[in-house]
Amino acid sequence: MDEPHNANHDDTKTESTTLHRSTTKKVFGGVAGGISERFDVDANIVRVVFVVLALAYGLGAAIYLAMWALIPRATSEGVDVAPEEELDPSRVRWLRFALPLGVLVLAVVIIAAFHNVLRFGAGLSVAWLVFLVVIAIIALRAPARRLTFRRFLALGFLSFLSFLILVTGSFLVTVQVIGVPLEGGSGVKEWRPSAIAEVQRTYHGAFGSSTIDLRNVPFAPGTWSITASQGVGVLTIDVPSNVTLDLRTHVGIGNVQDNLYEFLAPTRSTATRAKTVYLDLNLEVGIGQIQINRSEVARAVPIPPTPPAPPSN
Repeated sequence: MDEPHNANHDDTKTESTTLHRSTTKKVFGGVAGGISERFDVDANIVRVVFVVLALAYGLGAAIYLAMWALIPRATSEGVDVAPEEELDPSRVRWLRFALPLGVLVLAVVIIAAFHNVLRFGAGLSVAWLVFLVVIAIIALRAPARRLTFRRFLALGFLSFLSFLILVTGSFLVTVQVIGVPLEGGSGVKEWRPSAIAEVQRTYHGAFGSSTIDLRNVPFAPGTWSITASQGVGVLTIDVPSNVTLDLRTHVGIGNVQDNLYEFLAPTRSTATRAKTVYLDLNLEVGIGQIQINRSEVARAVPIPPTPPAPPSN
């Protein structure tokens, strides 16, 4: 004889496979209790997460209110979690594909940053954000699973990867908006020319620090133009004390430090142009700092030759 159909049990089981507001684990709206019943975690942990997010400019409160308005309330008191053997493997094994895909996306985004392909890297980060939204929808529609330690580690690693991808993408968007190129290589770069022929018209650095020391260059009277950029980091310029500067600086996020206020170029007249060394500096830093130093380099003073001794009688 067949067992009688239990409609209440079937309704409860169906309800557990979707996100809902709890009627039993309820403090305010039952949102945290519903999440705990849906994913089989402690409701107090979910509440703590909402409190922590609320400290981030009210983000947790906004999410809670939105879920309170959009998520339906449970119609029964008990909520059962679907047994593991009844789960559809094609719907719940998305983590196996999401984790290696996240590693690949992060590697491509970082490579795009170091090769100055800003738009591609930022676009890939936006695509990853869309992918996370799709995964979240799939996870909410799939039957509930118990949060084992293995799944906890996988979700934590995926969250960490997503954080790195989105932060890197935001950084690339910021650099792209600022407009300073990420080219010239990374690390600590130094240029110390000692002759006019060694002075370059342009200097570029991507990440790190760049130092351009012009103090030993014997500039002739006239105008000398130099452009230097640093994507992220510190750009340092050392200039000799016998030149007049025409200085233009641009820093997207950061500041400029210099001691050159009394040395900026005056109005150029025809009389003074022929006798003065003008150094036009066009300096750009995306995120970081520009440092400009004027100092005198000690030079060897030639010793006059000793006059020959008079001939002896």
